[in-house]
Amino acid sequence: MADNQPDQYAAPVAPTPEELAALPHDNAGPKLNAIVWFLTAISGVFLGVRVLLKFSRNKGLWWDDIFLIAAWVCITIESALLTSLTHLGYGLHIWDFNLANMAQLLLTVNVTGTFSVTAAIWSKTSFAITLLKLTHGWARYLVWYIIVSMNIAMGLSALFPWVQCTPVRKAWDLTVVGGSCWDPTTTVYYNIFSAAYSATMDFALALLPWTVIWGLQMKRKEKIGVAVAMSMGIFAGIMGIIKTSKIMVMLSADFADGVDLFLWGNAETTVTIIAASIPTLRVLIRDATHSRRYYRSGSKGTGFGTGSGVTKKSGGINGVAGGGSVLVTVSGGPLGSHRPSEAGQKSLPDDGSDRSILGSSEKVGAGGKIMRTNDFSVEYHKSLGDRGSEEYEMGRAV
Repeated sequence: MADNQPDQYAAPVAPTPEELAALPHDNAGPKLNAIVWFLTAISGVFLGVRVLLKFSRNKGLWWDDIFLIAAWVCITIESALLTSLTHLGYGLHIWDFNLANMAQLLLTVNVTGTFSVTAAIWSKTSFAITLLKLTHGWARYLVWYIIVSMNIAMGLSALFPWVQCTPVRKAWDLTVVGGSCWDPTTTVYYNIFSAAYSATMDFALALLPWTVIWGLQMKRKEKIGVAVAMSMGIFAGIMGIIKTSKIMVMLSADFADGVDLFLWGNAETTVTIIAASIPTLRVLIRDATHSRRYYRSGSKGTGFGTGSGVTKKSGGINGVAGGGSVLVTVSGGPLGSHRPSEAGQKSLPDDGSDRSILGSSEKVGAGGKIMRTNDFSVEYHKSLGDRGSEEYEMGRAV
């Protein structure tokens, strides 16, 4: 325990005019604002598509969706707080900073850090909850271990800024006399540990879907597609590693050095939100591709004589696109036209037996000739490959 204010909170020694002129005077604040809001907006789009698609499939929201939405709200608040920090001079070097804003800036930095860590915790917890619905046995126990241990490890990092000094206000108010604070290296080294542990858990959660999905009765192509889509969290792990490498800047007395730490922390959470939404987005893209193929094949048509084919598709089973029927309406030419199965036969007169057989299906064509219409109902069922992959990507165990 240190008896006085931590070194990195101490007021800096003013440089001489010559030294000040030789120092850099850039401002990283605008860069910080632009990047965090871009990442927040992009992750919000992915999250919005995920939520809308679930409602459109009558899936509703579950706990993984709630945690992911809460994480995005936290990261949005963090971005807003970072913007307010730049207005206070965050991003400037300490020699260009207005020391009158020091207490307010340090307090806001602590609040921002808490929201940043909380957003990371909840985004990772969201994906882990999704895996809970898909895993059994040892894999399920592993996911529970990751959830509990990661929340404890990172939760302490969010708590430490508020318990490291006595009185608490001493952590951000340089005018407080007396009291004590922890050695700053204590929290920094612990934050390095918790960030590295979090990144490791990202890799574990990214690889776990392969062990779960590979044993399913699905097409190999679908297995790979689903597993890859559910393993995008590996990029969040990479962001976490980079963020971990930046944590030592917390010991710097220059605020500008901490900008990259906030940037990579924001990137870690937003990439996690995007990664957790990609499996759902893949379902949307796949359905759009299937619909386009269906339209192309249906528009060609198949008819008798000079007619054309029209197809109509009806819905799935219990809200899942797993089966249905296709109504094929085939319109032929006039009743005098030749049928493929009756090649070489003489055409039938309008008052022949076909008129009474066609009944209400007969139509009057050009020139008063009766047209023939035949309807065929074709039942079909999708394979487990399509339905099973959608269930896993949408976050519902089969």
